[in-house]
Amino acid sequence: MSYIDLHAALRDWPYEPEKISVRKILGSDETVRVQMRVELGIIQMEAEGRPDNARPFGFESLLAYHLDRLEKQQARYETTAGYQMSREECEAIRIEASLYYRRYIAFFVLEEFEAVLKDTAHSLALFDLCREFAQEPPDKTVLEEFRAYVLMMHARALAYHALQQDEPASALAHVNRGLLEIRAHFEAQGKADYAEKCEECRILRALAKEVESKLPNNSVVRTRKALRAAIEQERFEEAAQLRDRLRKLYQKAG
Repeated sequence: MSYIDLHAALRDWPYEPEKISVRKILGSDETVRVQMRVELGIIQMEAEGRPDNARPFGFESLLAYHLDRLEKQQARYETTAGYQMSREECEAIRIEASLYYRRYIAFFVLEEFEAVLKDTAHSLALFDLCREFAQEPPDKTVLEEFRAYVLMMHARALAYHALQQDEPASALAHVNRGLLEIRAHFEAQGKADYAEKCEECRILRALAKEVESKLPNNSVVRTRKALRAAIEQERFEEAAQLRDRLRKLYQKAG
């Protein structure tokens, strides 16, 4: 067995503590892979399939494996009730979630937002599996503390992808939907007040302002916002003009 000294590779790609350094490479087998520079070396991930290139039980991922089992149970018994995942299976799910986390962060840095969407959706589906089918109560909730973060990343990816398509109105809708989903998540946990002060919502609110600045002046969103401000400041003549403009915009859109 031969071993490769990574000294030269690490020297040519120095670690920067304040930066997430990511790159794509073409492997010796002509396969595209993603690399991330970390403090003690380089993490390499597959760009497609499971990031570590494993095929658990012959499936592309543990998510695919469990969904296949659920589908077969549904077909046989017409219900998924009674399907349970053991503590060991839930631990394996958490490991898979951590692999996809590293990769969607890498894709986000690379601004490959469609890939981010695919991986964050995978992560959320893993969370759902544990929440619904874990046998032990702690395994049902252990991943839930990360749900708001993944929802935020999914919303950001949707918004930035829409901006790449020059669709700021769609981008703003994606951000607002992400905020609603995060609030619903905290409300389900009995922490409704936390949604207003959590970092994930703060980031999305800042993104909403960024996206709003890209909207045309005659957009529904900006006109509606100007109308609210005019009413609050008792500029009623201006408010009447804005109301007329808003009505025309709605008629044009409808």
